[in-house]
Amino acid sequence: MVEQNESANIKDDEANRALMTSVRGAFFKSISDFRNADRPGKIDRIGRIGLLVPAVASTLIIVLILAFLWYESVPIFVSPIGGPGIIVSPTWDPNRDLYGIAIFIVGSLMCTGIAVGLAVPLGIGGALFLSEFCPIRLRQPIKMIIEMMAAIPSIVYGLWAYLVLVPFVKNNIAPLAQSTSNGLSLLAGGLILAIMLLPTVVTISADALQTVPMSFREASLALGATQSETSRKVVLSAALPGVGAAVVLSLGRAVGETMAVLMVTGNSLQIPYSLFDPTYVMTSIITNQLGYAFVFPLWRSALFAVAFILLIMSVCFTLTAKLFIRWGMKTRGYI
Repeated sequence: MVEQNESANIKDDEANRALMTSVRGAFFKSISDFRNADRPGKIDRIGRIGLLVPAVASTLIIVLILAFLWYESVPIFVSPIGGPGIIVSPTWDPNRDLYGIAIFIVGSLMCTGIAVGLAVPLGIGGALFLSEFCPIRLRQPIKMIIEMMAAIPSIVYGLWAYLVLVPFVKNNIAPLAQSTSNGLSLLAGGLILAIMLLPTVVTISADALQTVPMSFREASLALGATQSETSRKVVLSAALPGVGAAVVLSLGRAVGETMAVLMVTGNSLQIPYSLFDPTYVMTSIITNQLGYAFVFPLWRSALFAVAFILLIMSVCFTLTAKLFIRWGMKTRGYI
């Protein structure tokens, strides 16, 4: 047994030495190639390194943020008071050491679902209109206005929603559904999020649609397709990667938006069972309570756990959207 362990250790040492030798050889070879290269070659290699640094830095930042959030979340996940069960527990009451975060997860998912369900179809439709049907003299002014909407701070959207959208939901939409509501509701949060996402979806999708070669449109029209059919079945399909990028960005903003949602959802510690019930989203609970909770270890750790799960959800949404985009491109023969 001892001989086997020594043999295994010797093999590991040899493998490590071989790896270090290969890394060292590759490093010195790259330096030698750089020295022997002509001026354009040196500029090209420096450019590659310059592009590699921000790519590695971006990945490293995400990993470090995840590691930091996990480190801060560990106390609540290992505590007998908390544990992994807080993810599915619906009761949040730090005064009684109850840290269930399911109500915030449900609130965020429902708000995001409403916002994306409204913003993506409307945004893609608006982008198709701008790219394919809008008169050229009106295209740039409309696009400029839409881009300005994307630059409006979220607090301004929140103030407008609180003064205009919330009373509209209370006085006009809720009575139509034969429901009573003070306007601070899941629906109000979803609507203001959808309004905030529209400029992103429209702008990016319109740019993607305009990059489709004109020959695609001409070929479709020559085969007898109408302009509407060409726009929907040819141009939109060809621009799928760009449209998918717009959807991914809108998902990320919808999940992470704070101030506007905080002002119109009612922030009630309950799971909403209708569109007119108040709700509490993950970003809002962090904003509202982190200042008070910072000196209480478990309470503070529970809020960091909410942030950790929120980031994981955002990453999962992005990866899922990219998988759907890749599937769509594969079915259309683009990859």
